[in-house]
Formats: sequence, structure tokens, C-alpha cells
Amino acid sequence: MLTVKEIKGLKPKKTPYYTWDKSGERGKGRLGVQVMPSGSVNFKFRYFKDSKPTFIQLGKMPGMSLALARDLCKEYGDLLSLGIDPKEELEKRAREKSQKEREANEIGSFEQLIKLHAEHKKTEGKRSYQDEMKKIVDNVFPYLDIKRKAKDFKAEDFIHILSIPIESGHAAKSNKIRSILHAAFNFGRFYDNDPAYKNRNTKFGISGNPIADIPKQTRAEKAGTHFLSWEEVEKLLWDMDHRYADLDFAFQTRQAIKLCFHLGGQRPYEVVTLEWSDINFLDKYLTVQQGNFKTNIPHVIPLTKTAINILHDLKSNATQNSPYVFYKKTNPLEHMPTNSIAQALLTYKSRTKEVRPFIGRDFRRTVKTLGATIKLSKEIRDRIQGHAFSDVSSKHYDMYEYLDEKRAALEVWEKELNERIEKFTQ
Repeated sequence: MLTVKEIKGLKPKKTPYYTWDKSGERGKGRLGVQVMPSGSVNFKFRYFKDSKPTFIQLGKMPGMSLALARDLCKEYGDLLSLGIDPKEELEKRAREKSQKEREANEIGSFEQLIKLHAEHKKTEGKRSYQDEMKKIVDNVFPYLDIKRKAKDFKAEDFIHILSIPIESGHAAKSNKIRSILHAAFNFGRFYDNDPAYKNRNTKFGISGNPIADIPKQTRAEKAGTHFLSWEEVEKLLWDMDHRYADLDFAFQTRQAIKLCFHLGGQRPYEVVTLEWSDINFLDKYLTVQQGNFKTNIPHVIPLTKTAINILHDLKSNATQNSPYVFYKKTNPLEHMPTNSIAQALLTYKSRTKEVRPFIGRDFRRTVKTLGATIKLSKEIRDRIQGHAFSDVSSKHYDMYEYLDEKRAALEVWEKELNERIEKFTQ
């Protein structure tokens, strides 16, 4: 049998040559070395197939030891004893390995799951996809290996992340992040079998939702009850027009807050996502487009004189050519983020003792509540704010229905609001 000493003693010749083990079981192949003119030595396994020699490269000395070469030869010889061609077996194993690696590379990461879920929500016309994506990027991505396969995540990977806002006194924020994650993993569970994604290379292989095992913070889910009084609304809107010494709000922010009230308590998101093409100055109404309205249907709102004046002021004071009424300063092709309003309100509350703490979401409730004090019916208040109705006619929705009634109600609201603001200055 070949020895290390014998192999090291082999001298190179002008052409490659082989030296073989002198012993070996018949029909099980044989170990040999190929000596190259350069002096390098290659281990080879030789066997006969259809009376013709077939070679398998094992490795090169000194990277491969003689002992390892013999182990490989024994493995290949055992395959021959079973009637299996070792070269074909190696090719089969290589194909299987390549397939597994390819499949492993196709298994989607956590980052891909979040992005594809946001893309899905955008396609479905869900207006919240950008805000939700930002929440995950800001509050979850910094604490995880986002390149890790989504299917490998467990509940314990998210418990600390969700505890951070709770410990800061923001349990509702924790619930929101939990809700987004839960929806994303549910999306991933069915993604692989969804015909809509059959041409995508990415698969997730998610069998269960890890977020389902994390309880919601139920104590944080309380329906909002806060609304501003007439005096507080008067103060707020007067300040938006006159108070500059200690409130360095942007012009757009001030106008957005005013417009929320003069459009009958529309949500800040529905206001800041308005485009100029949504506004019909001739017929005096605007349309909150389907993708921007919470119920996912277009919502028509009549425009009062005050609302029209606000819009004209915005147009004449615009410093950028943007499709949006309220545009982002750093990118006029995007709408102003609702966070601009939220931050402004935080500043306002910290500097205004006459107004109780409130958030942008309270605008809607304020108009609904104060509207009742001036005898606006609940139905017309609901229709102005675009609440869903279950009656037959509402199910077959005509977005221009009740337009005259809504206009009349908003004019009553405008008159009351403007008279009170005018008296506030006296």
C-alpha cells in the first residue's frame, strides 16, 4: 500500500504519471496518486465502468492527507459494492446541495416579510402602509437581525421590543406595533400558497404566528372620550392665525390644523394627503380619495367659504411645485407627514395652559360633540365625517349623496366657529 514516505519520494517526469496502491478488493476501485511535471501530487480514485477506467479527483497534497484520501476511497468502494456509480452519486449530491442552498436563499428574511407586507397593503389601497412600515423600522429593526429568516423567529424575540414602549408609559404604542407584526406574520403564513405571488422567488415557510403568543395590553385599549370645549377651540384657532412669538409653526401646519376643523373634523391624515386634483373649486367640494380614507371609499366634503380661503392661501403661498396641498419640505413629491401636526400639538400643549392636553385624533370627536350643541343632527354629523352606514342605500354608495345637506350643516358650523373666534379677539 502507498505510504506517505513513498509518495513524497516520487519524482516528477516530463509527463504526468500514476502510482497505485498495490492492494485492494476487486471491484471496489483503487487509490492512486498522480504526479504532475510541476511536482504536485493529486490523489485519485479509479474504478472501471463498462471496462473503461473512470477517475474521481480526491484532493491535492498536502491539503489532503493520505488517511482522508483512503477514507473517501473506502466510501466510494462501498458504493460500488452496492451497485452505485460513485461519480454519478457525487453529481447527484452536488445537485441536491445546490438545490438546498438555492431554496435556503429563497427563504425570506424578516426584513423582506415587513417590506412585502407593506407592499401588499399598498396594493390593497390601505392608507396606513407607510406609517406602519416606519413604526417597524424605527421601533423593531434596531433590536433584531433583520436578515434572519422570518420563519425562525419566536415570541421571545419580540417580548423585549414590545416592553420598551410599555415601560415608557405608552402601552397603546406597544399594542400598535404588536398588531402590525401580527398582521405581517399572518401575511407570511399564507404567502407561499397565494397564487398572486406564484412568480416570486421568495418563500417564507412560516408555519405559525409568533406574535399570537404575546398578549395585547388590554388596559391600553380604551375608547377616547376627550374633546375640546368651545373656548379651547376658539383659543387654538385664534392662535393659529395670530400667535407667532412663541409658536414657530410652519404656515402649512397652521393651515392644516385649521382645515381639520373647517372640513367638519376630518382626520389629520385625510387632510395632509389631499392633492390639488382632489379639489373642485368650481363646485366647491373636495374628495378624500379611496386609499386615503379609513373606510377605503372616496369621501366628498363640501367646501365652505372659510375652507376655500384656507386652500387659496395655501396655493398662493406654496414655495414648491407639488401635487399635494400639504407637501413635505424635503421632498415636495410626498405629502406632509402627520407627525408634523403631532409635534406641533405637543409644543402647543406645553406652552398653552388654557387648553387641556389633546391630540390630533381629538379634532374629530370635538367637532362631533360641539356640532350637537348647535343642533346638527347625529346623522348629518356622521355623514360629514364619513361614518359607514348599514342601510341599503348606503351599501350602494353614492359619494355625492347628501352633498347639499352636508353643505348646509357645514355652513352652520362655519358661522358658529367664525363668530366665536371673532368674539375671542374682543
